[in-house]
Amino acid sequence: MLVLTRRSGQSIRLAPDPALDPATPIGELFRDGPIHIHVYRMEGDRIRLGIEADPGIVILRDELSPKAP
Repeated sequence: MLVLTRRSGQSIRLAPDPALDPATPIGELFRDGPIHIHVYRMEGDRIRLGIEADPGIVILRDELSPKAP
């Protein structure tokens, strides 16, 4: 599980791992169940989240996502 803090206006991105074969059926990424998002704590403009997903799904903070050229 990835635990991170987000502030108002910040986001996360969930995407298939780039190393994953594009022919992989989407159902394979949910074989063990859905994506779980847990809200642990809210403090002012911050929220602490826990995200659990299949290893074939990459979870990135938007500010760390590669920028398109």
